[in-house]
Amino acid sequence: MVNETWEQQKEYVRTKLSEERTGAIYRKRKIDVEPVFGFLKANLRFTRFSVRGKSKVENEMGFALMAVNLRKYTAQQLR
Repeated sequence: MVNETWEQQKEYVRTKLSEERTGAIYRKRKIDVEPVFGFLKANLRFTRFSVRGKSKVENEMGFALMAVNLRKYTAQQLR
């Protein structure tokens, strides 16, 4: 049994990712964005939010990203 909608969606994504413009965006994203979230999860063990509500989550995420930036800043100052 083949899900036609799923197959069409996969083909659409495959086509989009093979376009030069889209590929450039995803290549840049891997460099800019993904390592930060990997660092948050692996080194700071930040895998879940401990609060509810959009404003509280935004605050908590801000603190987490601030911690990442402070670690980068301190490492740079020690060099």
